[in-house]
Amino acid sequence: MSSSPKGRAGIPISVKLVLTTSVVVAVAVGATALFSQRTIDALTASQIEIRRETGEKSITRESELVVQAVTNAVALPLAQSTYPDIKPVLDAAMNGAKRVEWLVVTDDTGQVVQATGAAPAAPRLAELERSLADGLKSGDVVHARAGTGASWVYGAPVKLGERTVGALRIGVTTAGLDAELAKSLADARARARESQKRVWITALLVLAVGVLIAGLLGFQLARPIKVLTVQANRIAAGDLGSRVAENRRDELGVLARTFNFMSDAITQLLVDQKQKASLEKEMELARQVQQAMLPPTLLDQHGALKVVGYCQPASQCGGDWWSYRKLANGRMLLVLGDATGHGLHSAMIAATARGAVEALAAIDEKLLTPEQVLKAIDQAIRMVGEHNVLMTAFAAVFDSIAGTLHYANAGQNFPYVMKLGATRILESASIIAASGNPLGDRNIAVEIRRGSVQLQPGDLFVCFTDGVVERANPAGKLFGDRRLRSALTGQSVADGPALVQLRDRVIAALETHSEGAVADDDITFVLCQYDPPARDSASGIDRRGGRGAA
Repeated sequence: MSSSPKGRAGIPISVKLVLTTSVVVAVAVGATALFSQRTIDALTASQIEIRRETGEKSITRESELVVQAVTNAVALPLAQSTYPDIKPVLDAAMNGAKRVEWLVVTDDTGQVVQATGAAPAAPRLAELERSLADGLKSGDVVHARAGTGASWVYGAPVKLGERTVGALRIGVTTAGLDAELAKSLADARARARESQKRVWITALLVLAVGVLIAGLLGFQLARPIKVLTVQANRIAAGDLGSRVAENRRDELGVLARTFNFMSDAITQLLVDQKQKASLEKEMELARQVQQAMLPPTLLDQHGALKVVGYCQPASQCGGDWWSYRKLANGRMLLVLGDATGHGLHSAMIAATARGAVEALAAIDEKLLTPEQVLKAIDQAIRMVGEHNVLMTAFAAVFDSIAGTLHYANAGQNFPYVMKLGATRILESASIIAASGNPLGDRNIAVEIRRGSVQLQPGDLFVCFTDGVVERANPAGKLFGDRRLRSALTGQSVADGPALVQLRDRVIAALETHSEGAVADDDITFVLCQYDPPARDSASGIDRRGGRGAA
């Protein structure tokens, strides 16, 4: 029992649109706000860092100038050991540079001779000396960080001319710069919070407007979509005559026109399907009729002649056909034809040709000469249809008593006569090279090549259409004449079952070569062996043995 196409309604599309739009707008606004906040924080941090680097460079330059000025001022008093004259210089430097915390002057032996400010004790001064050993040097001035805080130590030798008379060490702090930068950072973050607040308020307003617009659009879209849904249910129920209004000029209008077009298309499709089903039934009947017209796939024998064949159309019906007719006095007529293309029209031409042969045989068996058979086929198909439909054909009359083969060819592939070896193995092939032009051409007089061949006991006659040698694999490589001969050569035809096995071997070789590719043309070939009994000259009894025995 099939389920109804009209299922239970879910969440309306308008609600889905509103929810989806709201979520998308909310995510977009939130992401924008978050991104803007992070951008502001990153810019603020970057600006603070730039100001820090600039301030530290300024302090460093200022401190280096102080060091150079003080060393120049204390050089002479230090050289003359008038240490009390050094004190005023240090106090003046202390009062003039607001970031200087202390100053220390040592003599050339490293002894402290004067100090001012919060000068470090001797052990701490020794640690600072070790820091200066790895410090940054700019001329004679070297500086290094004094621990992990905001304190720095600067030092330089005190020279009088080229002679070093002592050294100067000063302590500098960047605490003021750090405090200033911290205040700037706090102010920037406060401004960022105010900006973020305004962004969120704006975002909420945008979200509200977006949800409102989405709701209006959703409900506006829901009405025509509902109409289209009703139409779809009608089509599913089989009502192909109803239509949807096409007055909208947007995508829903296009969809409505598409629904109406689909209804018309489905109606036409149903008609076409009905016609196709009828045609396929007729094609299947035509195929059955054509297959019934072909000889059976079993081996047949007439006198000293054994015959077996194979015919496989490329589609349901084909233009290939073959037939044989047993005649009086051990004679047999064999006809093979190939109409242009394949399909129903080719099958009709093939049936017309075969009917011409049967009609000729019904008049008089004596008229069944190979040449007369081909002429009858030409006359039958020459006036069929508005266009020339050509057919290549080969006809042969075998005389199993005399061992002769009379033939006529009208454009068909050259057949073979395969010779037996002493062990009844097929060894060599001789071609019956007789061509002629195809039958049924209204503009050209029919030209038929004829001749005869004397058969030897055991000879195997092989005829085929071009679908055999032109069977292609997926790479486009043809089966070819060489592979056909290879499939035949070296095989035993000791008896009737062996001849059937040889037929099946050729079929298997074709299928192996094709590698599953679909055949482009009909495939037909026939094997006919002349196999008379050998007569024992001493006893007068027929025996089958030696070359040519069955």
